[in-house]
Amino acid sequence: MSKVTVAILASLALLWPALSWAHGIPTVKQWIDLFQEVHQHRLFRDLKVSYARIPAEKAGYSPVGVMPREGLDCVVAISEGDNSKLGRMMALTSSPETARAFLLTIAAHEFGHCYRIRGGNLSLQLWERVLATSPGSTERQAMEKVISIEEAYADAYAFAYIRDAHPHMYTAMFKAMHRLRHEPSFATRFYQVEPLYLQLDRRGLDGSLSLQMQVEAIMRASGFPEIAGPDIPGTVDVQVAGQAKALDQRDRAAVGLLGFEPDLANQESQ
Repeated sequence: MSKVTVAILASLALLWPALSWAHGIPTVKQWIDLFQEVHQHRLFRDLKVSYARIPAEKAGYSPVGVMPREGLDCVVAISEGDNSKLGRMMALTSSPETARAFLLTIAAHEFGHCYRIRGGNLSLQLWERVLATSPGSTERQAMEKVISIEEAYADAYAFAYIRDAHPHMYTAMFKAMHRLRHEPSFATRFYQVEPLYLQLDRRGLDGSLSLQMQVEAIMRASGFPEIAGPDIPGTVDVQVAGQAKALDQRDRAAVGLLGFEPDLANQESQ
C-alpha cells in the first residue's frame, strides 16, 4: 500500500466520525472519546471524573450533564439514543470540522462545571433549592441568576479551552455558542450569560494569564457576583425531601437534575 493511499485512508478515518456527527447524534462511546480528548488538555487533566449513561427515556432535554459524587470531581452523564436538543444544536454548525469542535466545546463546558463542583460552588443542595422554589417567585429569580453564573463560568472554561487547543476554531465556536445562548428555542432563565459574551466580544481572553486565571479574569470583568450556597441573596434554607416543587423538563435538565445508570464499565479518569 502506497504512502499516498495510507494518508488518504487516515484522512477518511478522521473525517468519517465528523461527518456522522454533523448529520446525527454521537453514540455514548463517541461522547466518551470526545470527553477523554478534552480531559487530556492541560486545563482539565487533573480533574477526577467518571462516566455514566442516562437511559433514553430519562434523557429528555439535555444530551450531556454532570453530577457530584463523593471521591470524584464529577460524574459525566451522557444520554443514549436520539436527543432532539442535540440534533437542533448541531444545526448551528456549518461543516464536519465545526461540528467536531462544537462537541469538544460542549465537553469543555461540562468540565468547567466539574471545577465548580470541586470548588463547592455547584452542588446537589443548590439544585434542590432550585426545585423548592416556585416559578416566577423572588426566590426562583434569585436562583436563576445563581445558576446563570455557573453557566457563564462553564462557558468561560469552554472558550479558554477551545482558544488554547484549537485557536483556528475559536471565532466559529464563539458564534455558535452565542447563537445557542440567544436562540429562543434553547434559551431559559437559567442562561442569563449575556455579560460574559459582551466582554468576550469586546476584550476577549487575556492570553498572558494562565488558563484558570483567564476564566477568573473574564468572569470578574463580566460583573458576575461571587455568591454561592447559603449566601445567595433572596433565598432561604428549605427542606426539600418529599415536597420539592416540580420543574418542567427543560428547567429540570437545565440545572442538571438527571437520572442516570451506574458508571459505564467502571470508566474512571484522573
